[in-house]
Amino acid sequence: MTPTQVCLAALLSCAALNAQAAASLQFGASAENQATQQFVYNFPDSVTSGNFSSQGPISAVAGGVAATLNVWADPSTGMFKSITQVQMSGFTEQTNIADAYTRLDMSDRLRFEGPGDHVAVKWTLNYDTVFAGLGFEAFARVGGLSHFMQANSFRDLSLSYEVANPTYDPGATCTNLGSDGMYCPPETQQFITQRENLSKYLFREVALGGPDGIYTNGNEDNGRYTGSLELSLLLPTRTDIQLSYTAYNSVRCFHLANCSLSSDASHSDYLGLQVADGASFSSDSGYQYLGVAAAVPEPASALLASLGLIGLLGWTRLQKRG
Repeated sequence: MTPTQVCLAALLSCAALNAQAAASLQFGASAENQATQQFVYNFPDSVTSGNFSSQGPISAVAGGVAATLNVWADPSTGMFKSITQVQMSGFTEQTNIADAYTRLDMSDRLRFEGPGDHVAVKWTLNYDTVFAGLGFEAFARVGGLSHFMQANSFRDLSLSYEVANPTYDPGATCTNLGSDGMYCPPETQQFITQRENLSKYLFREVALGGPDGIYTNGNEDNGRYTGSLELSLLLPTRTDIQLSYTAYNSVRCFHLANCSLSSDASHSDYLGLQVADGASFSSDSGYQYLGVAAAVPEPASALLASLGLIGLLGWTRLQKRG
């Protein structure tokens, strides 16, 4: 298995860990420098209880290649704060990869109570992310290597629940279509699954395409992206509502001459829930979805701590020259 395959395997295993946990915080940093034969992967175990944070900056450094992250979360209130950064400089042909990611996954079962059969609720998803360093400097293509950078920050809320099917007919049957399988008309289903979704995706990729052209994907660029999304619903009372929420932040540089890319989502990412007067909800996980951040380190101070990696990179390069 190549170092890159090891890195990707670690990412996949981290995402699959603790699938049954009410909340799971995963994060990791990797740095690969083919010229010096340094391959550093820092993927701590997932956090599923207690202090949902990286406990300070996490980094991976391989010569002039580095990745760092810092992340804090509070599943109870729906808060997520994260900084990811990658750097590399002075390359002309070597394979080099830097990757940093953070991810919060939450699952829950809610039940709403109220005076009627339905209750009015409003979900609020606030986001605030800064992309910096998007710009492209590839070296000459060697052996068909790809050259690209990516900044990715998203959050996604999904709700699902079952309601009685008004067209249900106990006498209705499915039809065997042979090689095409079974066809079951809607009236054979006693219940219908309703799904609701609220999400915000921020993404930018700059890459080398063709022999020397440059192309981009995504609608964002360097700058700050902040806002609030709302999802107002009438949800049935005394019904299980399944919730799934993911907040994700990452940056990556792949085979570039120079790169200093960051995604700073340390400001105000949170998920909130409001219910109509006279109504209430219960959470199997004991979460409150307050839509407010709990006490965390000052984002500016945390960012400075993370960016201390710049000095580390400079010191490493000076040591090589000496």
